[in-house]
Amino acid sequence: MPRIVIFLDLDDTILQTAPKCPPGEPVEPAAVDRAGRALSFMTRAQRRLLEFWLERSEVIPVTGRTDDALERVMIEFRSWRITHHGAVIRQPDGRLPPWWHDEIRPLLATAESSLRDVAARLHEGAATGGYRVNRHSVEERLTYISVKSDDDGLALTRVRARLEAVGLPPELALHHNGNNFALMVKGTQKHDAVRRVARELEREGPIVTIGAGDSLTDIPFLRACDFALVPRDSQIQRDTWSERSP
Repeated sequence: MPRIVIFLDLDDTILQTAPKCPPGEPVEPAAVDRAGRALSFMTRAQRRLLEFWLERSEVIPVTGRTDDALERVMIEFRSWRITHHGAVIRQPDGRLPPWWHDEIRPLLATAESSLRDVAARLHEGAATGGYRVNRHSVEERLTYISVKSDDDGLALTRVRARLEAVGLPPELALHHNGNNFALMVKGTQKHDAVRRVARELEREGPIVTIGAGDSLTDIPFLRACDFALVPRDSQIQRDTWSERSP
């Protein structure tokens, strides 16, 4: 029998912040902030689905979170882990696979100058533009740049327009979803990581892969799986299924 492998996006798929939880529905903490305060929550349906998956399949997080942020998620992942929007892939023992240094690190090294240049430009307008810029790295290599705002996303829409007007370097990719914005290195994104990990798992025998995600930016990694699952009222449903609504 083939093994079932779930490639699982986290935020807004299996957990979410309190304002995004269904009004009046019981929830439980699912992730904490750096101070240990509850930051994200699960509904009963999310918890039941997750428990079913953990019992009967191999669950692999596919997230834009860093390794540190993933550690603050209250889920015990026992298999591979994909973080940093796909730029970091860790084996079940927590180590980077040997091929990470041969396949992914060179891509990050080639794009690092471009990432630093764009980050510097973004920093110049952060104070007046209402947004924050953070650099993320692993083994002293930049993996991606995150930009966040506390408004409804208008600040990041303006940032995106400025970047696109100038043009991004060809080795970089842009991810924009609401008030979250990331600049990533092509070849090190979620869909690339899912394909790499699936290839490794297939060495141990046949697998069937299911991708679960909520946003339009998750679609590439969902398409890399045999099947795809999206939450009710997710961005994917709202933006792509609306014409089929009864």
